[in-house]
Amino acid sequence: MRKPLLPMHPAGPYSTYRLFEWCMATMMVLMAFTLALPGDTMERAALKPIAEMGFSEPNMATAFASVGAVRICALFLNGFINNALVGPKGAYARAAGAGIGCLIMAQFTFALVYDALMVANAPSLNIAVFGTLAGFEALSVYIAVLDGVSRKSRLGRAVVDLERVLG
Repeated sequence: MRKPLLPMHPAGPYSTYRLFEWCMATMMVLMAFTLALPGDTMERAALKPIAEMGFSEPNMATAFASVGAVRICALFLNGFINNALVGPKGAYARAAGAGIGCLIMAQFTFALVYDALMVANAPSLNIAVFGTLAGFEALSVYIAVLDGVSRKSRLGRAVVDLERVLG
């Protein structure tokens, strides 16, 4: 049996290599909470270009809350429920959530880049933040899909082995 590279994380047996996914899912829920608070968060200087693209606080809060909650559920199910019960569907739900997160962060990045080049003539520090998040979300999509394929093939082999034993 192969020794794991890292000790098991307290977030669950399958969470050791998924901490960025947990971070992004939690961040999305907290961003939704922040956008739902009274006041006009989108009118702040750093987020004004995003608001000018037509995003409203209520629809962004709804999107962030929905995607973040689904990602947290998928991560929890992938980590704590027997693989045979969840199968690859949890990994594919994680991939979809990461894909949506990647699109959102990429839109934020491009809105700020456009603003820096065409309007403000000065870059925002948030370009690096949202761009990095978009890049790592894309990597999370890849990792989750690989996890789903791996789970699917392990399940297939387990069923064949079980049928062979029952014979």
